[in-house]
Amino acid sequence: MDEFAHEVTQSFSSQQLKSTKKVIGIKWPESALVQRCLEYFERNGLYSIFPIVDVEAVQILLNANVLDQPPNMTRAANRACLVAFAAMITQIHRHERAFAGADPDAYLQAALTLLPEMLLEPPDIRTLEAVTILMLYIAPLGRPQAAELLLGIAVQLIYNLGANRIQTPNEIHRKDQRSQHLRALFWHCYAVDKEFSIRKSQPPLINDADCDLDLPTTYAKETSERHFYMKPLSSKELLFPSDLRFSVLKSKIFRLLYSVDSQALPEARRLQHIRELDQELSDLKLGYPADCRPEVFATESAPDYLFHDISIRGMNIHLEYYYCLGKIHGASDTCKIVSPQSWSPLPSSAELCFEAARCSLIYIWRVRQFVNQHTFWLHAQFLLTAVFSVFWYLITVPTSSTFTRDLKTLEDIAKLLAQLGEAVEDGQTYPPFYLAQAFVERLVSLARHSRPRVEGT
Repeated sequence: MDEFAHEVTQSFSSQQLKSTKKVIGIKWPESALVQRCLEYFERNGLYSIFPIVDVEAVQILLNANVLDQPPNMTRAANRACLVAFAAMITQIHRHERAFAGADPDAYLQAALTLLPEMLLEPPDIRTLEAVTILMLYIAPLGRPQAAELLLGIAVQLIYNLGANRIQTPNEIHRKDQRSQHLRALFWHCYAVDKEFSIRKSQPPLINDADCDLDLPTTYAKETSERHFYMKPLSSKELLFPSDLRFSVLKSKIFRLLYSVDSQALPEARRLQHIRELDQELSDLKLGYPADCRPEVFATESAPDYLFHDISIRGMNIHLEYYYCLGKIHGASDTCKIVSPQSWSPLPSSAELCFEAARCSLIYIWRVRQFVNQHTFWLHAQFLLTAVFSVFWYLITVPTSSTFTRDLKTLEDIAKLLAQLGEAVEDGQTYPPFYLAQAFVERLVSLARHSRPRVEGT
């Protein structure tokens, strides 16, 4: 890996590619811009996907001219919430005319300057909103360590504010807006925590035993086709960026298959857990409309029109399914192949693990029009995990009948990364694309050379 990193660095320099680190200053958004963000957020029902602020509470702060007051006249959390919210909305919807001239990265820096003062104040919902927004903004930027630090703060706020629990037996049926909003913030943090946990195979910050895991009362448990496509949203129906049930399943996958305690279990018990988790994942998929299930999309032959109006949430659900399928069956000892010589005919768990990886890469290739510099890190985990799995299969089973097809799949991903690198604005080269492309091309080369040695040619 060190040799590869050195070669890529030398190649990058020799081609005189441009990649300058953007200097980001501190800028405070005007109250009028925050007001436009709030109106846009409410008008388009964005609370359905990102329940990050209480609209009425934020409007009260704007009416009180919080951003125009001296800093010592209001809580830092109030100002941070407004500024972080403006950063988030103008970043996600940066092409909207109403946000022309906005500088979301500079607003983010301004909100971060308030963090020390915020942490010294008694916590309230605005504090949790501000920290959650900062975490959600930073996480897709390829800076997971910073996002994890903010997540740690958010989790402590969740416990301090009691958001991890439904306070009374009847609260699940209450219409109390504050309580429901607090629980929505909990679910945002829960989803990110479980994603970081399973991604790094490390214990989560949130312990399920300390939480009520009843989904929000307005959460769309009955999924329809419009939940997979770009359709009008309603703030009265919570969707989140992906299906929350995947987050609960990820927590179980880590606890039952990847935690320290699970590693000590007898193989028979682990196989039982794999079967049970596979069944739970299958039941979740069967709850989706037949025309919206992932296997309909993850093929080379799927018609192009299926992908025209698919939403980012729909994409996330499909990719989450294959990711969870791979993690479940990848925990089986039958997938832990140490060399080609130790290979035996593929058992079902190994087949499912590698097929999930193939489907993920085919799917990403089919939705490549949605992958760009701003969304790359949202899908990088799915992409890179699948690349490793397919490559591992190629070098361990070079005589497989799917070898040529699998190799082409990796070549397509390398081609996609090359195209993304060419499309970056302002003549700049986006280093992650360049690095990922070079890495996948190296894996393709290694896989290609593994077959002749076996065939003796």
